[in-house]
Amino acid sequence: MEKVCEISDIPKGTMKGFTVKDKQILVANVDGNFYAMGAICSHMHGYLPSGTLERNIVICPVHRAQFDVTSGKVSKNVSGAMRLIIGGAKDMQTYKISMKENQIYVDL
Repeated sequence: MEKVCEISDIPKGTMKGFTVKDKQILVANVDGNFYAMGAICSHMHGYLPSGTLERNIVICPVHRAQFDVTSGKVSKNVSGAMRLIIGGAKDMQTYKISMKENQIYVDL
């Protein structure tokens, strides 16, 4: 497990990006529960922490693909035309989180 941040660094309803062991990860706080997944969109490599978090859904700032932070699954893909031209978003890698002494750790 790798230390990522303090619990207080990610208030409820927010997300933040981190580089841990050369991996870009996103940590989100959904109603007091923490989730971690890859921070780089599987579609056009947008930086997901720069997007929007709506409850448990992260919306990519580039082409608006949507991912469920609790599972990493695509909840809404990019438009049909975009998918035909360059392909669509794919499910994201997720990581197990643990907390100890007000710290968040991620299992990479």
